[in-house]
Amino acid sequence: MNYKTIIIANIAEAFEDALMRVKSQKERTKKVQIEHNLCDRTLLWEGDNKIVITPFAISPLLFEHNIKALGFKNCLNLFPKDVNINLSDAIIEDKSLMKRLMSIIKDNPGIRISPYAVTQSFIDLTECFKKENLDFVVEERLYKNSDWTVQFLDSKIGSRVEIDKIKDKNINTPKSVICRNKKEAIDVAEWFYKNNTSCVVKANFGEGGWGTLIFRKEKYKSWSEVLVKIEKEFRSDSIWDDGIIIVEEYITAERGISSGCPSSELFLSSKGPKITYLCDQVVTEAGNFLGVALGKDALNEKVKDKINKASTLVGKRFWELGYRGFFDIDFVLAKKNKIPYIIETNMRRTGGTHVYDSVKAIFGEDWERKCFCISDNQFTYGKNILSVDKILYKLNDVLYPINNKKRGVMLTLINKWKPAFGFVVIGVNKKDAILLYNKMLNKWSAK
Repeated sequence: MNYKTIIIANIAEAFEDALMRVKSQKERTKKVQIEHNLCDRTLLWEGDNKIVITPFAISPLLFEHNIKALGFKNCLNLFPKDVNINLSDAIIEDKSLMKRLMSIIKDNPGIRISPYAVTQSFIDLTECFKKENLDFVVEERLYKNSDWTVQFLDSKIGSRVEIDKIKDKNINTPKSVICRNKKEAIDVAEWFYKNNTSCVVKANFGEGGWGTLIFRKEKYKSWSEVLVKIEKEFRSDSIWDDGIIIVEEYITAERGISSGCPSSELFLSSKGPKITYLCDQVVTEAGNFLGVALGKDALNEKVKDKINKASTLVGKRFWELGYRGFFDIDFVLAKKNKIPYIIETNMRRTGGTHVYDSVKAIFGEDWERKCFCISDNQFTYGKNILSVDKILYKLNDVLYPINNKKRGVMLTLINKWKPAFGFVVIGVNKKDAILLYNKMLNKWSAK
């Protein structure tokens, strides 16, 4: 078979350092499962003619349903015999899998190998292929001597330092203080509180809401109440043990269908930065990421213009530093002045990549004018885990494509460890997507 791409779904691997610091084995296993569970959605990346390597097998029923729904003809799912956190290392250690991959690369000269995130282990994996003189391409390979940019720009501190160097009216960031330790972070949070300002406390390497504490002043009667919560979080979660913490002004968002938290995804190639898509994020008030909203009217034109300008400037800066590959920029659209503030960057594919790649496969390059989509990566449907076939059966009349039309609910992942799944609702417009979304929720008696 002829393949164009090999996807390495190394999601947990990207957060290996933070995961390994979790002291409780039970809690660490739970967090690793959360990351591995997201790998089902990587089947939706990069169109057809690909091999997707995941930590565990994607459910055959889900695999067959989604490739049929998207019209894919040539997809293969491979996985190593054993894996803990690090997928790239597990691939290297699985001699049978390595032999098969080398054969595939040999039969498909120039094939692209593309990860969720560039890690040292992923680089080691590609070096194994290089030693065999195999012909392949890694577009995410960092520019010479720029490996340091991945961790640095993925950190809350590193990205803020570099973004604040860009002196342009289109670049706005919240007022912030970089703290050397937990005590200093508490002192700064107290300063914000006593100056009548809500604040956000962020671990240097958090993700998806893990390592983010939001303190809205109106919700606390006194500083001592805030202090109790901060100290409890600092004691109970190893994410804060990195040392460096950032405390910044809380920007009240302009909330709409989602959260008032727009995001842009970019790809930095050898030629320069390119914005792949813009979306609004579905984020809880506690700062936990759930999914995205994108397509027609997801963002108004003025906001899109501001985000495009800011994203282009940041993309150029990161490109100059030598970073290559995917990354996203998260914004908060301020309620008071409608200005998008940059709050962080994530140096990897994002929680919306699979949504974008899916609608592009369905509608083509003009997808943004033809649909509106809402996604959720962790919808809890009950107390007991159902089999994949039962979930598909229950959703049968809303599953994409409804009556062979380009609308419906597409399952993106099915949790192996708890009663939850991920999905994308694809509607012809916002009203249609919300209608389908509510119809899907009603099947699980969720409001």
